[in-house]
Amino acid sequence: MSTAEKNVDIAGSESQTPVTETTADSVQQSDTPGIETPQEEQPYRLTVKAPNGAQVPVLATAQETVQDIKQVVSETPSTVEYSCFSLQYNGQRLNDFSELGELDLELECQLDLIEEEYTEREARLHVSRLRDLLTSTVTASADVAGVDAGASVFDTIKHPEGVADAVQTDLESTESKSDSTKKTKKKQKEKEKQVETPKDNEVSSHAFQGFEFESVPQFDVLSAEKALKQLRLPQCVRQLVLSGWNPVPRHRHLQGDLLYLQVVTLENQTFQITSSRNGFFVNASSSTRFNPAQYSEAYAGQPGVRGSEFYCAHSLVTLLRRISPKFAQSFDQLQAEMAKHEPVEVLPFATSEQAATPWLVRNNASQEYDSGRTQDMLRQGAQGDALRDWNEELQSIRELPRSSLSERVLRDRQLHKWHAEFGEAAIRGAMAVVEGEMLALNPSDPQEQHMYLRDNIFYSKGFDGRETFAELGGDAAAHVATGKDITGVRLLNQLDVEGLNTLGSVVVDYRGVRVVAQSVVPGIFRRQETTQIVYGSIDSGNTVGSDAEFHKLVEPVAKALHFGEHTVKDAEGAEHKLFTSADVKGLTGTDGRKYLLDLYRMTPVDVEFLENECKGSSYPHKLVLLRPELIDIYWENRVRKAVQEYAVEKAKKPSEETKDESESQQDAKLTKDALAGFEFTLEFSPDAFTALQAKDSGEELANAVRDASKFLREVSVPALAQDLAAYTTSPLSGDALVTAMHQRGINMRYLGQIANLLPADVESARNVRRLVIFEMIARATKHILRKLFRQIPAHLHMEAFALVANGLVGTRYCADPTEYLSAAARAIPALADLKPEHLAAEVCSQIQQRFRFELDANFADSLVKGSERILLREICIKSGVQLALRDYKFERPDEAAVYAAAVASMGTQRLSKPAKRAVRARVEAEMARKLSIEVSDVVNFVAITKAGVQSASFADEAFEAGRVSLEQGQKALGLELLLESLALHEQTFGVLHPESARCYAVVSLAHYDAGEHDLAAEFMARAVVVSERTVGLDNPLTIHNYLNLALYEHARGNTLLALRLMRRAMDLWRLINSPDHPDLATAHNNIGVMLQSLRLHDDALRFFRSCLDIRRHLLGNEHILVANAQHSLAKALAITGDFKEAVQVERDAHAFFNSRFGAEDPRTRETAEWLSELTFNAVRSAKLSRAAQEKIRDIASAAANLVPVDRENSSEAKNAKGDLPIDELLKFITGSSSSKPKPKPGRRAKGPKGSRR
Repeated sequence: MSTAEKNVDIAGSESQTPVTETTADSVQQSDTPGIETPQEEQPYRLTVKAPNGAQVPVLATAQETVQDIKQVVSETPSTVEYSCFSLQYNGQRLNDFSELGELDLELECQLDLIEEEYTEREARLHVSRLRDLLTSTVTASADVAGVDAGASVFDTIKHPEGVADAVQTDLESTESKSDSTKKTKKKQKEKEKQVETPKDNEVSSHAFQGFEFESVPQFDVLSAEKALKQLRLPQCVRQLVLSGWNPVPRHRHLQGDLLYLQVVTLENQTFQITSSRNGFFVNASSSTRFNPAQYSEAYAGQPGVRGSEFYCAHSLVTLLRRISPKFAQSFDQLQAEMAKHEPVEVLPFATSEQAATPWLVRNNASQEYDSGRTQDMLRQGAQGDALRDWNEELQSIRELPRSSLSERVLRDRQLHKWHAEFGEAAIRGAMAVVEGEMLALNPSDPQEQHMYLRDNIFYSKGFDGRETFAELGGDAAAHVATGKDITGVRLLNQLDVEGLNTLGSVVVDYRGVRVVAQSVVPGIFRRQETTQIVYGSIDSGNTVGSDAEFHKLVEPVAKALHFGEHTVKDAEGAEHKLFTSADVKGLTGTDGRKYLLDLYRMTPVDVEFLENECKGSSYPHKLVLLRPELIDIYWENRVRKAVQEYAVEKAKKPSEETKDESESQQDAKLTKDALAGFEFTLEFSPDAFTALQAKDSGEELANAVRDASKFLREVSVPALAQDLAAYTTSPLSGDALVTAMHQRGINMRYLGQIANLLPADVESARNVRRLVIFEMIARATKHILRKLFRQIPAHLHMEAFALVANGLVGTRYCADPTEYLSAAARAIPALADLKPEHLAAEVCSQIQQRFRFELDANFADSLVKGSERILLREICIKSGVQLALRDYKFERPDEAAVYAAAVASMGTQRLSKPAKRAVRARVEAEMARKLSIEVSDVVNFVAITKAGVQSASFADEAFEAGRVSLEQGQKALGLELLLESLALHEQTFGVLHPESARCYAVVSLAHYDAGEHDLAAEFMARAVVVSERTVGLDNPLTIHNYLNLALYEHARGNTLLALRLMRRAMDLWRLINSPDHPDLATAHNNIGVMLQSLRLHDDALRFFRSCLDIRRHLLGNEHILVANAQHSLAKALAITGDFKEAVQVERDAHAFFNSRFGAEDPRTRETAEWLSELTFNAVRSAKLSRAAQEKIRDIASAAANLVPVDRENSSEAKNAKGDLPIDELLKFITGSSSSKPKPKPGRRAKGPKGSRR
């Protein structure tokens, strides 16, 4: 199964250990990286004393800087008003960028917070920070990331009633806490009575009450409206803006004035406030008269005017507290509300591009009046205060020292910060390019050739305007080249070769246009000799540069990418030795740095596909390249085979010197020297099978390229198809499928081959085959929309998307959506002629051309029917569309059903007159809809980006070392390394990043394995929130984290909360996939176990039956997972007293284990014992007393709790801890003290082992 979706079977069907994204096949096995184990360090226990009397305790490590301590202080509620300050120790000011380990500090000491003078920059930051505190926007900027981007709903699941003070403990947690609260014997006895084992009727409701297995949840499970309402904070001021008296006159600037502010308090009083070097004070100005003097001085002696100290303070927060009592009250309430939530839920995003963009959003989000926001908008439109030299910043950060851990962490942090800020700026600029808000540098050229420059970022469109790719496919090849260039930039950033520089690069797809944003190479716009291409070719091989210095600099890159030196001929026949492709260009900028550009050919050609599938115009382009993951996999495969062959060959030829040695000595020496003298070389040519490389050179390199291409087609693709069919890998959504393919080095063009290899008539493969086909349909639709958007005016894009979406998923609602086009849309043939049958034909044509797969033209009825929501989600995500959150119907609803649903939503059958009017209005609105998806449902278009980001090298090494240590059983070392990696990831990327979520999840797993369930749940809760906010509410990673958190909460006793978490995961699962997904059986088994622990045996039995039904439907009767499900169901039936059916089910499980593994297998023996006792109990159950039946339930329930029954696919299964003790069961059945029941006269039967009763 894919690691992003595979959940945990806590009763013993799948592995009982939570699987994270790094514990399965998503991470290749490797040796522990060569990094040192972190030594034990004593943390610093600091106390920061503030002028307001607050003391902030801080626990820090030696690697953290003083700036990190200041950040903690400024985020602490008691010292939140401070932003411009320094820290002192024994009267000595500490350097903000010094590490604590470099300072002469005691492990436990006190630091003093000293208020510092403001600069204009510090004053602006102070005011901006206060505005952020007052608004506390948890979602990212809608301009960049889309509506409701980065929202989390976890708190509404954990606290459904909106009470965030504490989680109400469930029955189990109450039971566990009763023993620890002993006061008096009388109270203890009362508590013991209260926490006595609960009966079936003690749990009145739970998350799965009335659960319908075949139903599909409503789209409102993706709604963040309730969560965002809970995060809505009280208003503290009516207005906080820059005053109209800005800018500060020069003579006042000399006196210390920095900014003028205007504040309207909740008391409706308007204050003019001066930000000065010493702090903030109320001045005597009004909206019509300028008087910068202090208010207390200008109006001294007048009634109600207080002393000067009242109207001035170092912090604006402190000043507002004094002049506005309602501000003080509201601000305290605001901090109290924020404290109720998890810090990661309310943490703002550093940059908007880090936030996840939902595809279903609120359409009626309220917009509050804020004149300060308009000032921010105007300032952003004016391009800020100053232009940034993005390239110089990037290269300067890369040149930072990296010899020590602290230097590497600081460098990685700065690189990530730069990439995040550059990415956000690039997205804004690219959107402006598409929307026509930016002037071109060459307006006289055709539009496809336009180039743009803003804020030192260079923009160009992804078209072949210069006919560079004319022979490779024109615009289609140029479009692919831009994406491959980002891949090349990532590769070089990972290698991080000193002295070799790349540009900051981002590719943005927005409303049908691809825009490339890059930092500017110094001197690139000047035609000087120093900026000419010195390595590679700029004119398709007519002239080739092969600078010796550059050649040597590129050699480490070639070695890491397995490139061999090859010969390229220019137009004059001169030969040039290159490591990289001739299309990769090397130049020296005017800053003296060496740059590599146009990195789209950093992998070899997929020659087998090129020769077999790209003949003529059968494929859109000829720029078909292998993925870098495939090159690594193939190289490792060849190395492994070579090592095995060498070791075998060497073992066959022992040297003459070992004749007199003993056999054991020879074996030891052979093992030690097995690889002595081993040599292996496998190199590729990135120019092989292109017109650039000389045909008479590099034959060995070209053969390696062909072999790798064959390996892809003949090994990798069939292996993935086999894993998908056997659901060893079972992706839950399209993006999970893409990740699985890329991890194995498989390009998207092989989707058709994978679909053809998946058997259409096998039930276990039906789900994943549909997913693969839907991925092809979504990608074909993306290309259709891209072409359509470029043909029509921008104001018709919403209508065009609605037309296409209805043509694919809404034909059962309206057979011909073109009937409802607007007059403007009907005037455009591209829209008017796009009827559903024509759209389906175009989709089939695109799929045939791009994926080599024959899709039935009637796929809307044969394949999409019943799964419209899945396809609609994939199309929206890939096209960058946000739809309004509503209950979409894909076939015309019945009015009676709509009315019933409207009444049910009111929560009562007895409706008041206003409620009846509301119901009637809702029914009329629903029945008046003409289309499944109307134009008004399209809320927003968002940009989809690819960026050449930088990884955190040391953090990744520590993470991999910790993971490997855990796999080797070194739990203490593994946990220590993982915690070190988590700290490094947080320092580098911040908390709100998918990499941080991954670390939280793995650390949580380590704590769970160690039995520390509370810590496991705490870390996994963070992983859930961070994944919701950074990858999406319905992303498979988020669902996976919810499933594991449910397991941890059940383990710590919070079973009702665990069931709510499971219900959330199940709803998301069924919404983005289908109820017949094979992994759902595991989830149903876990839910059954949780319900059993609450004594809800009848409800639990439904889920055990569902688990067996799903597995039997998909896998048939003869499968180990089916047998395990039968064994679990037999236990559940025994608990309910239905021994007759339990015997029938257990007999089938025993027969399978006996025939497959033999009579001596532990699973066979266990099922035999169960079968014997169940048979015995089936006869005698009617005679048992009620008390005995309750005791049977107690023991059988114990067998279902967190039982690792199955290492299911292991041939050496052992008796699981917690299995039902048969002897104890017999003791309770008969009421005797012996381990075996006494036989009754005249009634003796042989058990499976020959025992007599």
